[in-house]
Amino acid sequence: MAKIKDRLIYENKKIEAVAQRKSNKEQKLRSKESHSNKLVEKAKRKRDHFAAVDDWAQSAAANRGRRMGDNDDNTYLKKIEGGGGGKKEENRKRQAMDKKYGFGGKRGRFKQNDAKDLGDGKGFNPRGNFAGGMKKSPGGAGAGRKGKRARDSSHSRRS
Repeated sequence: MAKIKDRLIYENKKIEAVAQRKSNKEQKLRSKESHSNKLVEKAKRKRDHFAAVDDWAQSAAANRGRRMGDNDDNTYLKKIEGGGGGKKEENRKRQAMDKKYGFGGKRGRFKQNDAKDLGDGKGFNPRGNFAGGMKKSPGGAGAGRKGKRARDSSHSRRS
């Protein structure tokens, strides 16, 4: 009787495990579906939002052009978008500082090669451009410094 009871309990547990696996698989499938649906919805909302923003920007730009009494909307829109060209106006504070202290010098492109600089050969070193590897002059980097042993012995004499 005990064997039969154990067998029934075992079979019951087995059936429950199979059912649990089935439900887990189904749940995972549904969750993947819902997640993909959410992503599609989000992308659609984003697309619609940007389309609405573009429509709003176009209508606002058209309204601005009409309000100013500008007959040619395209020239006004070009001015707004920065297509007018020319030098950008400096503010009053910047102009005052430039007048007081002077303009700050060249802007950008400090090192530019041109034909004159390339041809003169003033920076040419026939021995090679090594960073300190070829220097054998007595007045080099550590010329006046004693060796480590001499320095250590002078420290011990002081103490």
